[in-house]
Amino acid sequence: MKTNRDFTNKFRDHGTVTVPAGTTVTHKTAQGEDKRYHFVDEFEWVPPFPGTTDPHFALIHDLKYYGLNVPVDYITK
Repeated sequence: MKTNRDFTNKFRDHGTVTVPAGTTVTHKTAQGEDKRYHFVDEFEWVPPFPGTTDPHFALIHDLKYYGLNVPVDYITK
């Protein structure tokens, strides 16, 4: 499954985050698979930490461990 268009949303303390079209998502949760959720599952699109060229590790961490759920309207199966 992938996003079919850009999805922009406020995410935790990171401000507004835009997940680009074509990003892979998963149903995997801490409790197993749940088809109600579409969590971001690839992170190459994450911009660098502000003012550097270094990957934004805090944002990547939060995306992996807290999850950003993309609404089903933004998903192509």
